[in-house]
Amino acid sequence: MTDIVDKIMAEFESDPLIHAKSLNLVVGSKGFLKRRKTLNVYGTTESATEKERAMKIVQREAGDNYDVTDKIVVTGEPGR
Repeated sequence: MTDIVDKIMAEFESDPLIHAKSLNLVVGSKGFLKRRKTLNVYGTTESATEKERAMKIVQREAGDNYDVTDKIVVTGEPGR
């Protein structure tokens, strides 16, 4: 399961508009038999644009295989 985390973090790090140091991914599972995989995205971004960019990468890589939870907080100024 860490393959997806490594892949997403590599994309974050290669994107000059995303500060990967402030983002974290946690893979888990849920459901009665723990068969459904979850991907929780934590951390902070300096702008809503940075957050949207990061979440697009996460959604693309997660596809239908994971339930994604966005827990990113925007700390920068609006419109920045």
